[in-house]
Amino acid sequence: MSTDTTPPLAFVDTETTGLDPFLHEAWEIAVIFSEGDLDTEHVFRIKPDLTNASPKALEINRYHERTSAPGWKWDNAGSATERLHGLLKDVVLVGSNPSFDAAMLSRLFGMHHPNWKADPAPWLYRTIDIATLAAGYRYGQAASGRYGGDFAFSSDYPQLPYKSYDLSRAVGVDPPTADVAHTALGDARWARDVYLTVTGGERVPALGR
Repeated sequence: MSTDTTPPLAFVDTETTGLDPFLHEAWEIAVIFSEGDLDTEHVFRIKPDLTNASPKALEINRYHERTSAPGWKWDNAGSATERLHGLLKDVVLVGSNPSFDAAMLSRLFGMHHPNWKADPAPWLYRTIDIATLAAGYRYGQAASGRYGGDFAFSSDYPQLPYKSYDLSRAVGVDPPTADVAHTALGDARWARDVYLTVTGGERVPALGR
C-alpha cells in the first residue's frame, strides 16, 4: 500500500424513496472510486420498504419502471452494505448535495450492517458538493478579471440558491440526459465530470485498494 496520505475520492449518488433520512431509504447506490488515473464503478441495489415512500420521489427516479425491467436484480442487503461500508472507509465523498447521500447511507448501514454503531459514517467528515465547488470556480473567474474585469459579475454568475444543472453548464459540463438522470451511476459520473473539470483533472493517487 502507498504511504501517501492523500485521501481517495468516492463520487457517490443515491436514489431513494424520499427525502427524509429518518423515514425513507436508499435503494440504488453508485460509487466511483478514484484510484490514480483509473476509476472503478460500483452499483448496489437494495430492496426498500415502500410503506412510507414518497410517490413523487419514486416518479422522479422511475423506481417502478426501472426495478421491473428485465434483468433487474436486488443485492443481498447484508453483504452489499458490508462491501459498501468498506469501500467508503476514509474517502472524501464527492457528489451533488453529498450530505444528503451521507445521511441516507448512514441510515442504510444502521438497517443492514451489523457493525454500524462502531462506524456509522466511515468516510472523512468534510464532503465536497459539486454545485458549491462550481460556484466558487465561477466567482474566482470573475475576480481574476478573465470575464468582464476585476470583480465584475454578470447575470450568468452564480446566484443563490445554487442550481446544480445551471452551474454544471457554466463550467462546461452537460448535465445528465433524461435517460440517465436520477440513476445512481449516471449522477455519480456527472459529479465526477464536474469535479475533474473544475479541478483541472486532478486525481488522487491510488492507495492500494
